[in-house]
Amino acid sequence: MSNSELINKDYGDSFQKHLLEQYKLFVGTSLDVTSKRLESNKFHLTLNSVVFALSSYLTTLNQYIVIVLFSLVGILISAVWLKNIFAYRELNDAKFKVIHELEEYLPARLFKCEEEKYLKKYYGLTATEKYYPLLFIVLYIILIAFTSVSALKVL
Repeated sequence: MSNSELINKDYGDSFQKHLLEQYKLFVGTSLDVTSKRLESNKFHLTLNSVVFALSSYLTTLNQYIVIVLFSLVGILISAVWLKNIFAYRELNDAKFKVIHELEEYLPARLFKCEEEKYLKKYYGLTATEKYYPLLFIVLYIILIAFTSVSALKVL
């Protein structure tokens, strides 16, 4: 979307006032996305921790098929978690593009300035948070391999 599509230049006398209000509201929605992203991460981390703990405990009971099923469920949970991480990143990226466009009509371009000065050096949240679901996937694969070897020894 270009600035000409974003801004209604025929808006009238209250343009700047209403633009500032819309800007504040929109910045607030980007904060909401970040909060939802963190809640999603907490949920998936907790769920994965429970599934992995149960799967690990079941190894002591030699419940091989159940362990593999729990591990496959854990891999699925981790894959959904990873997809959510990237979806939230895309949504936030889109929101900040709009915020930058809106800032062209405001006295200060605070978010654009922050990005130019800080974010180029910043190792993004997605870059680090994506490793948690990947780590769980690796752990589940190791658990499946361990379970398969243990089951073969029993046979």
